[in-house]
Amino acid sequence: MTRLFKKAKFISAAALLALTASQNISAATITLGGQAATDGSGKTSANVNSNNTINAISDGFFVETFDSATAIPGLPTANDTAYNVAGSSTGCAINSPLLVQPSSTNVLNVRTGSVRNVAAAPAGDTTCYAYTTPETVGTDSYVDIDYTNFLANIGTIDSSLAGSSIDYLGFYWGSIDTYNTFEFYSDTNELVKSIAGQEILDLVGGVEGDRLSDKSNVYVNINFSVAEAFTRLRVVSSGVAGEFDNIVVGLSNRDVPAPAGLAFLGLGLIGFALRKKLQK
Repeated sequence: MTRLFKKAKFISAAALLALTASQNISAATITLGGQAATDGSGKTSANVNSNNTINAISDGFFVETFDSATAIPGLPTANDTAYNVAGSSTGCAINSPLLVQPSSTNVLNVRTGSVRNVAAAPAGDTTCYAYTTPETVGTDSYVDIDYTNFLANIGTIDSSLAGSSIDYLGFYWGSIDTYNTFEFYSDTNELVKSIAGQEILDLVGGVEGDRLSDKSNVYVNINFSVAEAFTRLRVVSSGVAGEFDNIVVGLSNRDVPAPAGLAFLGLGLIGFALRKKLQK
């Protein structure tokens, strides 16, 4: 996902939006905003270091950047280049132990840079990113990212994380379009939550497909309760492309340091206060 990022202003804490999800599972909360990524990838989650590294597996956060150089120490590295675009994917790979299943051939692609009418790198992202390409424009195609095996085996890598579920997921959504949707499924194949591009654009006043604006290139955070735990993420698109990068998952059994936990809570409260004010 040529450098498109030109002094874009990141969503500040004061402008952080939070809401109680109104469809599927009412307790799932969405917040918008992350931090500037120092590795050239635009934006990433505040739950990992700004260069998209983690301090230790026991922290319980894991990041997929689609860059082969950012494999997580201690985890088996697939370093899968099967989805790389020839001539445009130097240094790219799916490098975390996740099961990736496109609905058909060529639906998932990993690359750098932008090509008109093919894919646009998320604003500020000069690194590798992933995107969907539907077989037929106007018909849904999807990519599944399955965490089932990852969750089943994480206890053998770090015993403190055994039995974890995923209670946080963040991702950088580039040039959001109304034909893009992210869906979350439980291990029983039940739809837990879905987020449509139009929802995010409405929240921040974004313009569909804008390659530069913070209002259509957004870091999305979703917090789930244990009862809402999902095991599979599905990226759905029926248009030219759905671009995303810096997927971060957080496990429920992680040890959250008090300052970081309080800071995140504070941001959430700011968001709820802002929402209440806007409703008046």
